[in-house]
Amino acid sequence: MAATSFYDVVVLGGDLAASVAGAVLAHRGFRVLVAGVPVEERYSIGSYVLPRAPLAFVGVESPPLKRIVAELNLVQLLRRRLEPNRPAYQLLLPDHRLDVGEDLLREVGRELPDALAALEAGAAKLNEVSSALESILGQDLILPPDGFWDRRDVSRVGARLPDDAADLETLAPEHPLRALNRLPAAFACDLSEPGAVASARLAELHRRGTFRLDGGRQGLRALLLERLKTHSGEVRPDLEPQRIEVKRGKISGVQFAGQNELVGCSHVVCGMGADRVLALLDGEKPPRRLQEAAAIKPAFWRYLLHLAAPLDALPDALALLAFSVRDPNAPLAGSNALALHLADGYGQHAVLSVEALAADPSPEGLAKLRKEVRAHLDELLPFVDRHLLLVHSPNDGVPAERIADAAPPPIAMEPVWNFPAPRALGVCGVPHATGVKHLLLASRQVLPGLGLEGELQAGWGAARLVLQTERKRDLVKGAVLEG
Repeated sequence: MAATSFYDVVVLGGDLAASVAGAVLAHRGFRVLVAGVPVEERYSIGSYVLPRAPLAFVGVESPPLKRIVAELNLVQLLRRRLEPNRPAYQLLLPDHRLDVGEDLLREVGRELPDALAALEAGAAKLNEVSSALESILGQDLILPPDGFWDRRDVSRVGARLPDDAADLETLAPEHPLRALNRLPAAFACDLSEPGAVASARLAELHRRGTFRLDGGRQGLRALLLERLKTHSGEVRPDLEPQRIEVKRGKISGVQFAGQNELVGCSHVVCGMGADRVLALLDGEKPPRRLQEAAAIKPAFWRYLLHLAAPLDALPDALALLAFSVRDPNAPLAGSNALALHLADGYGQHAVLSVEALAADPSPEGLAKLRKEVRAHLDELLPFVDRHLLLVHSPNDGVPAERIADAAPPPIAMEPVWNFPAPRALGVCGVPHATGVKHLLLASRQVLPGLGLEGELQAGWGAARLVLQTERKRDLVKGAVLEG
């Protein structure tokens, strides 16, 4: 099939890492097409506006973010849009409530003074691991490592990190404050079982400070796509990818649903799971590494439930970000552990977005989880239920409660992957390269142990790989011309 249009890079899928790669490459002068993913930050039911993907923004000083905001000149814009959460977050235990942030030790001294010394020692350990990982992220390395030399370099610099199965805790095994180091990773990263390094890094980043970004994850993606469009980029959410065409082992283009012609390209960057990429290689014999990546399955899915209520019906002490857990020593899935994102910028009402990790994505499983989440919230926030103005989940297809207006069609839940151990640096997942020349992954599967920071790093890494390929091609062309 002949191509009727041509782009240097086609970006498929809605993962943030792919949008980062597209924005960086467009800024560098590449002709980029981002296709097939809606860019709306919110959805509406009646007069209520609800976020599609609330986000606890962390790591404002991390190397991946600093690189990207400097590259795209986003420093001032992000400063205006990011609002600090004070406290960074709340830990809501059955018998205690702690405001986590700069005054954490004072909070622990008030609530659980017997744990103060052990917690101080543990914080020093977490800081040491986090600092070592941050120094690695600040180096000129492609993560995950792919190939002998990459693995050698990462192995050398990663020697300062503990074994991922290590227990960095200084608290007793059954102490409830162990949840301080478990909950941020459970909700912020894409590993179903975060190890020592991922847990230490995300716990440390959350303690340093969390921020609210208007529009959440989709708001950040929309910001990147606006930058992409100001350069040479094009955004077409109406195009649905149907097939990735490969000729002689190399990308030649993408066919979209409802179109007979092929969109030609030199590179395809995929912001989606490897299983979806594999399905798009219609009729092609997939490389072994892509088959292995596609075989990784989710253990959980991120289920979201929104509740709108009058401002005065919610407790004044509830922070803008909170983690609530019934049993800190049980698995942090289902209704046992919830992440609560409170947005109060809606006039006389607030929106509380509640996230839980669903083990069963079936309609029956989600209906059961919804009831259990509501029961957890009733225990946590008694008397709020009678004041609710709206209850709706964008994931389970159940009609909105307390309002007659129709809701939009349900959207797919984000998976949390069951990656096998060991993992490079304790945070790495699937390499960028798929085994098909110029077909790259830039998704939440690439650096699943780092959450938002990992998505930014993965997007930067994919952009660098495209730039390196084009630089080599230009050098070969130059050598031929000189000859």
